[in-house]
Amino acid sequence: MVTDTKSVWTEVLTSNLIARRWKADNGIDPFVANSVGSAEFEIVESNYSDLAFKIEHGTFKWTWETCFLGHRYSSEIISKHLVLPLISFSHLSLSAGSPVGEMSDSDLEKAIDRMGRVSRKSIDAHVKSAFSKPRLATSIQRVSAVFNFIQELPPISSTQEVPDLQNPSPPSPKIPIRAPTPTKPRPISPYIDESNFEKTPPNPSSPSSSPFTSRKPSVSSPKPVLAEDSATEDSDDNEPAANIKSPVTVAAASASSNMRSSPPEPSKSRSPAPVQSKSRSKAPSSETDSPPPRPAAKKKKVESSSSEDSEEERRKRIARLKSGTGTGGRGGGSVRQPLKRGAKRF
Repeated sequence: MVTDTKSVWTEVLTSNLIARRWKADNGIDPFVANSVGSAEFEIVESNYSDLAFKIEHGTFKWTWETCFLGHRYSSEIISKHLVLPLISFSHLSLSAGSPVGEMSDSDLEKAIDRMGRVSRKSIDAHVKSAFSKPRLATSIQRVSAVFNFIQELPPISSTQEVPDLQNPSPPSPKIPIRAPTPTKPRPISPYIDESNFEKTPPNPSSPSSSPFTSRKPSVSSPKPVLAEDSATEDSDDNEPAANIKSPVTVAAASASSNMRSSPPEPSKSRSPAPVQSKSRSKAPSSETDSPPPRPAAKKKKVESSSSEDSEEERRKRIARLKSGTGTGGRGGGSVRQPLKRGAKRF
């Protein structure tokens, strides 16, 4: 059997074939090989095999013509006849009480036989116990690193380190803190008088407090309008600038003075007067928060006759109204009006 630790070449010969080859290589002279290690190997060409080589040692010659077994059988043969024996012997050499080099041949034979009998019952447990020794496992790692030209060689240790298998604590999530945004102050309108706010603060609930609605002056406390040539102009000029009224209040005062000074126009009809009175009555009610007045009861309208009707028809209609009778007779002279019943007319 020949191997390069990857593939295997073998040749099987019977006793007759061995004798025939001996006569072909060495003749009749007998020869005993003392040490095969000092022999010379030479690969030769062959027409009958995959790999042929010669062994020469002095006058001794021998030829092997081997055949390749294939990768499947090669791996099985290497595992059984090379790898497993080396693992077992390494385990014996490290676990023995005395060094293997100092043991006698008989003692070494007994130790190998004892280990072989125990390990062949369960080969997997034997290999597991061999590699569980930290010295053997780290020694094989170092030898492999040396053969593969690794710069950092692993150290050899006799004790097994217990790995830390605890889960690391998860990092706490960092919540970004937002800086408070500075609020910009709103500018105050120049048309608002500060003195008016100090005296009478506006009511936000009433609709009359908004500057965009037309506000009418109250009737209870009217202020007299001063003439241009009055004697109080000197006192008004001497007042400080802080008492000057805003444009909104001045405009309201001028509007009220114009309304009072202007005479009523005779050409206007009297029909819009109730509307103005209602609007005037609503203004003080919103200011004083008084309940609204009840609406006046509607009077029943009397149907008036047209100008085209004659005088007799008018008198008959008035008589019927006084007597309480309706217009629904056939003998009546008035025109029948259609009755409204629902959405249809009959």
